[in-house]
Amino acid sequence: MPSGLYIAASGMDATVTRQDVIANNLANVSTVGFKQNRAVDIAFPTYLIARLHDQKMKVMDGTAELRPNIGFMGGGVVPQEISTDYSQGSRLDTKNPLDFALTGNGYFFSILSPEGKTLLTRDGSFSLDSNGRLVTQDGLPVLGHNGEIYIDGSKVTADEEGNITVDDKALDQLLVVKVQDENQLYKVGHSLFQATPKNKIDMAPDNIQVQQGFLEQSNVNSIQEMVNMIEVSRSYDLNARIVRSYDIIMNEAATQIGSLQPSGLSLT
Repeated sequence: MPSGLYIAASGMDATVTRQDVIANNLANVSTVGFKQNRAVDIAFPTYLIARLHDQKMKVMDGTAELRPNIGFMGGGVVPQEISTDYSQGSRLDTKNPLDFALTGNGYFFSILSPEGKTLLTRDGSFSLDSNGRLVTQDGLPVLGHNGEIYIDGSKVTADEEGNITVDDKALDQLLVVKVQDENQLYKVGHSLFQATPKNKIDMAPDNIQVQQGFLEQSNVNSIQEMVNMIEVSRSYDLNARIVRSYDIIMNEAATQIGSLQPSGLSLT
C-alpha cells in the first residue's frame, strides 16, 4: 500500500479534529469566561530516502555505500492533545453588583459541584437563588472562605480582594485561588475547570484583583477562528484529492495489470 495514501489519510483525520475544536470555539465566542482550545498534532517519524540500485565501491573493510540521499519523507500526523489557551479575555462593564471579573492569569473563583468537589471558573456572572445563596448561572454555589455565601440585603459591594459587604456589614470573602500550573487543569464544562491532584493550589494568594460590575469575556477571536476554519477546510480538501488520486492510480493498476502482454507476443 503506498505510504502517501496513509500520510494523506492521517492529514484528513487531523484536520477533522482541528475543525471540531474550532467549531466549539466559535460556538462559545459569547460564553463568559470561556477559554479557547487548540488541537496539537504530533508527526510520525520522518524517513531519510536514498536512491536504490547504485553501485557499491569495494574498500579494505568491505564495501562503501555510494547511494546518494534524495531527501526526507514524512510519515503523517496524528492528533496528540487538545490544549487550552488561558489568556485573559476582554472586560465587559455590566454594572451588575453580582458580576465579578478577575485580573491576572492563574486566578479562579471557587465553585461547589453537586458531588461536593471544588471546581474553578473565571465566569463571575453570579446571581441569587430562592434562598439568597450566591450561585453561578448553572445554580452551583459560589464559595467564600466561610463556605457557601448567603446574601440577605439590598446593597452588595466588594473590594479588590473579594471582601463582600452587604448593607455596609462585612459578610465574607470570595474564595479566589491561584493554581500553580494551568496546564494541569481540565475542563468539566464550558467555563468550569478541575485541578489534578498534583496541581498545587494557593487558597490565599496575594495580589488578588476582583472587579465588581464587570465580566471577563471569552478569549476567542472570532475573525481568527474563521480564518483557521478556512485553512483547515482547504487542508482537508487537499488531502482528500491526494487520496482520490491514489485511489484512481491503484484502481487502474489493479484492472490493467492483467491485460499487459509480453513484448513481441500476441495472443490469438
